[in-house]
Amino acid sequence: MSVHRGSQKGEVGNRGCETNNLEHKMGVRQTRLIGNLSEADLKNMRIFRRVADAGGVTAAAELHGAEKSTYSRSLKALEERLDGALCERGPNGFRLTEYGRRVYSAATSLEDALGNVRTEINGARKRLTGAISLGVADNMLTNPAAKISDALEVFFQRAPAVSVSLSILPPDQLAQALADRKVHLAVIGATNLEPNMTATRLFEEDYALYCCPQPGQHPPHLNTLRSRGVGVVHRNFSGPGPSADSRKITAAWIVLASGLEAVATYINTGRCVGFMPRHYVEGIRTRRPFVEVPGSEHLRRKTEFVVAQETGRTKSHPMILMSDILKSTMQN
Repeated sequence: MSVHRGSQKGEVGNRGCETNNLEHKMGVRQTRLIGNLSEADLKNMRIFRRVADAGGVTAAAELHGAEKSTYSRSLKALEERLDGALCERGPNGFRLTEYGRRVYSAATSLEDALGNVRTEINGARKRLTGAISLGVADNMLTNPAAKISDALEVFFQRAPAVSVSLSILPPDQLAQALADRKVHLAVIGATNLEPNMTATRLFEEDYALYCCPQPGQHPPHLNTLRSRGVGVVHRNFSGPGPSADSRKITAAWIVLASGLEAVATYINTGRCVGFMPRHYVEGIRTRRPFVEVPGSEHLRRKTEFVVAQETGRTKSHPMILMSDILKSTMQN
């Protein structure tokens, strides 16, 4: 019997260590439940979101015309109220703790709910209000199938009182912004989505492997890249699509790029090959023309673009309207 009790005690002790480790990882100091939130708590949570979105107290205060000390006190008060560190600030920069990411998500849900209440009340008066933050993958402007401007024009006409924020980001950063609830909706390649995202197809984008031959030289064949000393451009994020396809190519060396314009810049040196959307190649002027790499025709691909949102996020009326307009504009 004593052995049995000792085993149970050991199990409890191990679970306690796991709990302590989890609390340390998340930045939580205690495990007491948080009571009802006050008006001051709600204000501090709004300021916390501003600080997180701006990437620091100083940047947030300058952006919103506030005193840095006011934002610092507000952030400290919220951390004390919620019994945990929400962010790390120091020589290595600003970043949210795991607990801070959870609180940020909760604060976003709270603001979504308050915004929906305001929208419902104004909807009873036949007036749509609120805010919508739309994220779009970079370099869509030259794609005739990506009618972002057309969709925004329709939205402005139908919801003139709604505040619209537009962010243009590389696909990996856009997917993270959507996961972090920094944007409500994202027009993004389907291959960049995380499992907790809901998406509807909008359009397709063709891409191929390109080079920019130097004057007097023939384009390098796919099978001669290494022997001719030609490198290949890798995007600095993993996943299916062009990023994965570029890693299958045998070349003399590798360079990393963040953003499509960086890929194009590398290729335009005449020393690299890389994957580019066809519309982008046809829509820009550079000192050397882009040519599809001979022998790479089998590497032509299509990327499906979607309008996506986080599955668990409450859909506001502006979100629903924007999503419907994007679909009706681009699916026709």
